Amino acid sequence: MVLEGLAGPIVFLGGLILMFLVVPWERVKELALVGLVGGLALAFVVVYLMQNYFGFWAFRRVDLVSISGIPLFLAASWFPLIIVFSHLLAQYRSILPVVLILLAFPLGATLLHLLLRANGMLFYRNWNLPLTFILSLGIHLVIMFYLYATGRLENLRGLAQTQT
Repeated sequence: MVLEGLAGPIVFLGGLILMFLVVPWERVKELALVGLVGGLALAFVVVYLMQNYFGFWAFRRVDLVSISGIPLFLAASWFPLIIVFSHLLAQYRSILPVVLILLAFPLGATLLHLLLRANGMLFYRNWNLPLTFILSLGIHLVIMFYLYATGRLENLRGLAQTQT
């Protein structure tokens, strides 16, 4: 097994580096609550439900620290990643980049699951990678709609109007 116990910390560190490279510090502070709730808290809820309640997933030796079987660093990686996601969505006024961002993050989550499975760190029971993508897309859509509803995506207001 490659990177036993280090996959979670590596993903977390990668997410932090990406956040600090892409998102200005003032925006990080503005989006911290979104990252905390839509990232960290939601990750804990999703992993708890998928692994401990429904039994669809099982993580093994993916992280240095686990709480109730939930890999702490892996779950925490969604804090900076949701901040990046939220920031990037607010940067564009046309539909194509928004759709690409909306698809990129679920694709990234699915790729991570693929790598964890290939490395023997994630096991599926009555679950598969397309379902991972669909679940992640749904979560990112909910976060996007929350951002839109709370006025954090003013750049997208014109996209919702019908052109005449």
